[in-house]
Amino acid sequence: MRASDMNTWLLKRCLTLPAAVLRFLAGGGVVYRQGRTLDAQIQFLWRGLFTNPAGRTRLSLTGKSLESVRAEWQETIDLFGLPDDIRVRYETVEGEVSGLLIRPAHISEDAPLLVFFHQGGGVIGGPNLSRAFAALLAHEAHCPVFLPEYRLAPLNRFPAALEDARAAYNWAVANAVRLGAASGLVALGGALIGASLAARISLDLRLEASPQPVGQLLVTPLVDLADPAIKADAALGLWPISADDLDIMIGHYAGAGTNLTDPRLSPALENLPDGLPKTLIVSAGLDPLTRQGEVFAIRLTAAGTPVTYRRYDTLPLGFDLLAGVVDEARSAVRNIAENWVDLLRNIVADRARDSV
Repeated sequence: MRASDMNTWLLKRCLTLPAAVLRFLAGGGVVYRQGRTLDAQIQFLWRGLFTNPAGRTRLSLTGKSLESVRAEWQETIDLFGLPDDIRVRYETVEGEVSGLLIRPAHISEDAPLLVFFHQGGGVIGGPNLSRAFAALLAHEAHCPVFLPEYRLAPLNRFPAALEDARAAYNWAVANAVRLGAASGLVALGGALIGASLAARISLDLRLEASPQPVGQLLVTPLVDLADPAIKADAALGLWPISADDLDIMIGHYAGAGTNLTDPRLSPALENLPDGLPKTLIVSAGLDPLTRQGEVFAIRLTAAGTPVTYRRYDTLPLGFDLLAGVVDEARSAVRNIAENWVDLLRNIVADRARDSV
């Protein structure tokens, strides 16, 4: 067994300790915010393992160079590893569009390809950041998932990421069957800024009167970069992504002097048309973006979009990064997969009926 695999195995074994023991090792007590209690395994990872005696926390962007943060995120993601007992195959895609394709052992005949824009706030890392989440989702929902590369800020600020994301979506639509979707259908999704990219592309397609994706999966979406509720709910921003981290990510992504209320940058501020794809919005309970997700769900519903909204109260913003090691995060992803399948059920039949 490689040293990295051994470290992952040891970490997972450690996390099987009783919740009371994990909380004791994390300094005792519980982390409680606005009626919600942080999961014990995450509390242990945060305060027991990834915060040093000087109070510096691993994965935090505060007071660190972006290069060192990117290295921390990659090392930590490698340590967390992948969910156990899932059967998927990974394929590196290179060429006109680059990324990571995940094919589960069984793909449903009517399953769309999910193009999912990865975690990291448009600033940190690549598809590997969302690999554990996407692998478990692909396994549970029996659908292929494609995680495209896109240019990162601050070297490439907005709209570079949106341009790359749109190009990746267009390419995936043209290559859906080759990428594993026998149905030829394509859905969109993403986490944090990745969710914003997905929402913006759906809006642009609708405004262009172009064919829509069959659905969109928005995980802890950051769809309003000017939202004052982020600071108002800063106490909910814990670990692995705090409200201060969000502020730094937004600064890097948008750049100084950018109008954050521009709907191109903040798609929630667009006048939402009808005809947008069925949408699953996922929030965490301990997340300064929770209200933003709820409000966006309400506005989409008012515009006639079928929406399913789910909130996981014991989990923080960035819980999708922990799908390989934290039981509650893994359970949440499984539930997300169930809701995703339910949301998109009978797509082929619906489209056939509409075409008659």
